Amino acid sequence: MWKTRSKLLFTAGAGLSGIILLQMGMYGGHMAFGWDLNFNVFEICRQLLHALGIDYVVDGLTWLVTLTFAVAGWFAVRQCIATRRAFLQLESMRNLQQTEELGARYGELGSRIWVIDYDKPAAFTMGLLFPKIVLSSTLLSMLDQEEEAAVVYHEAYHMRHYDPLKTWLLQLCSSLLFYVPVLRHILDHYKTAREILADNEAISRTGTPAGIGSALLKLLRNPSRGTSKPLMTAVCSSFAETSINYRISRILDPHQALTPRLPWRPVMISLYVLSLLSLLFALALI
Repeated sequence: MWKTRSKLLFTAGAGLSGIILLQMGMYGGHMAFGWDLNFNVFEICRQLLHALGIDYVVDGLTWLVTLTFAVAGWFAVRQCIATRRAFLQLESMRNLQQTEELGARYGELGSRIWVIDYDKPAAFTMGLLFPKIVLSSTLLSMLDQEEEAAVVYHEAYHMRHYDPLKTWLLQLCSSLLFYVPVLRHILDHYKTAREILADNEAISRTGTPAGIGSALLKLLRNPSRGTSKPLMTAVCSSFAETSINYRISRILDPHQALTPRLPWRPVMISLYVLSLLSLLFALALI
């Protein structure tokens, strides 16, 4: 069920965003390079607004497309720089001995798992194209062998499925297309679905929900022990950042079902925006 829900959420978010951004890209190509467009919503909007004598709205449409792609480029560059800086910072914090020992215990992960000297419990997967698992020495000192294995297998699921990259793409789209607020709702539920699937992987690999459940409880009780400054921000899939209370209650009651509440206001606003574009499209064809 959760795999299907995750796929549907990602497909819905990426598909809806892709359609809008593709139309914007085609319109931008037409304006910049004279591409011949057939049935492009943004070009039809531009022609209709021009025919109605409100050229300033045409200029606004052009600026919307230009700013959307300029901001997308800026976000992408900023994220790449932040990820690079974060990896450099983490490299300087690596505990080579513990990293080697942990890598030996989980040989399938090899050099893709790091242990860092950090005085707060931390476990996350970071990196867009070449993700790595990062665990803090403080966290490892809190966990027993079963809990440690559950956390590692949880993060290994995120790493193998490139969850930081997928989450960042949906996050980027929800920020760029802020006037389609249902995308934010999709992003939130997608992140929850991915965490539950990673929990399921840990339970399957360890053979018991005890390890993942007790690890979550320990992190819930000790969320910010220590005095170090927070790690540099970069997109990552964090072990105890998303829906931790629901995940614990679900482990205690595996038959519990999460019924997403339909956010009527974001849905209605999104439908209004999409309907307005469709209406302009239809009017232009009359």
